[in-house]
Amino acid sequence: MESLYPAFLTIHSWLRWVVLVLAILALIRAARGLSSHSLYTDADRKTGLFFMISCDVQLLVGLILYFVLSPLYGIKAFQIEGINPMKDTTIRYFAVEHIFVMIVAIALVHVGYSKAKKATSDAVKHKSSLIFFGIALILMLSRIPWNRLSLGNEG
Repeated sequence: MESLYPAFLTIHSWLRWVVLVLAILALIRAARGLSSHSLYTDADRKTGLFFMISCDVQLLVGLILYFVLSPLYGIKAFQIEGINPMKDTTIRYFAVEHIFVMIVAIALVHVGYSKAKKATSDAVKHKSSLIFFGIALILMLSRIPWNRLSLGNEG
């Protein structure tokens, strides 16, 4: 299992860029649609859907890393005797802060997509996407390990 860790970490690292690009595209479409009072098109819906799906795939890979593969930065940080993950800033970042904030962000993406899908007016659809996707992106940006951008170097 340990041999899978670097591969999954690399996948997780690459997927961050897919998520960020799709988030930006969805936000641009929502902002443009809201400001120009345009219709909420199938392309707007699909951009939000692809953003949500990319978040879900990223979450799945992250959960596999967290619960199965990570030798230190996942759930195992709480199981290793002599390690207090809350006192070590790097371990706390990955074992607590990163996963918690990212799950909240992904939940917001789902809420935004659902609200946009259920709304009856195009303006509300664009506004819901803009607000929820925007907050989710801010949260994601706050918990991406920017000091560890090289592939496979997060743990």
